[in-house]
Amino acid sequence: MDLTERQQNLLLSIVREFIKTAEAVGSISLQSKYNFDLSPATIRNEMSVLVELGYLFQKHNSGGRIPTTKGWRFFIESLGEEELNKIDDLTKSKIKDELYGLRPNSKDLIRKAIFELSRLTLNPAVAIIENEFYYAGLSEMINIPEFKEHENLRKILLLMEDYYSLSEILNKGTSDEDINIIIGEEAENSLFKDYAVIFSEIRVLKLKKGYIAVIGPNRMDYLQIIPSVKYITDTIRYLLSN
Repeated sequence: MDLTERQQNLLLSIVREFIKTAEAVGSISLQSKYNFDLSPATIRNEMSVLVELGYLFQKHNSGGRIPTTKGWRFFIESLGEEELNKIDDLTKSKIKDELYGLRPNSKDLIRKAIFELSRLTLNPAVAIIENEFYYAGLSEMINIPEFKEHENLRKILLLMEDYYSLSEILNKGTSDEDINIIIGEEAENSLFKDYAVIFSEIRVLKLKKGYIAVIGPNRMDYLQIIPSVKYITDTIRYLLSN
C-alpha cells in the first residue's frame, strides 16, 4: 500500500522531530511544531495507520510514536542532495591540509581521518582495513541520549569491540554504492537492532580493502553524517591515489 501525500508528510515530520528530541512524538506536539492544517484526532488516526503499515512503533497505548527500521529507510530514501548539510569550505580545507601531510604513512592518515570524522559527526567513527581496526570518538557517546542508559552503552561497545561481527555487518554493503547505510534489523545482528551505520569502502595501496564508518543510534543525524562520511572517504581516496 502506497502512502498518501499527507501520510508521507506526517511520517517525515515525525522522523525529523524524533531526531531532534529523542522522545516519542505525539499528535499535539506534531500539530503545533509543524503547522499541520489537521486536527490532533486526524493526526492520531493517520499515525495509527502508519503503525499498522510498519513505519512507526508505539511503545505504550497512551504514548507517542517512534520510527521503525522501515520508517527510517523511508526517510533516508526521501532525502535529496539539497537537504544534506554541506560541510563548509573552511572546514574542508583544514581537514584536507591536516591529512595531506600524513600521506606517507597510511595508518596515521586513517587514524587522523576517523578522528576528524568523529569530530564532524559527534558520533564514534571506525575504520577496518583488512585485519586492522581503528576507532575514534568514543567519548562522544556520553553526550548521546540513547547511551545514557548503561545497557545501551554496553551493547554498542560490545559490538565495536567485536571485529568479526562489525566486519560482517559492513560486508553487507555494496561496493558500487558511494555511501552505504544499514539500519537496525537490516544488520541481522541482535546487538544492532537499535543502531545504524553509515559507511563507505576504501582501498589502501590499491590492494587492502577497508571501510570508514560512523556508528550510532537509529536516530543519528543523517543530514550531517552522510555528507561527512562522503567527504572524509573521498579525501582519503584522493590522497592515497596521488
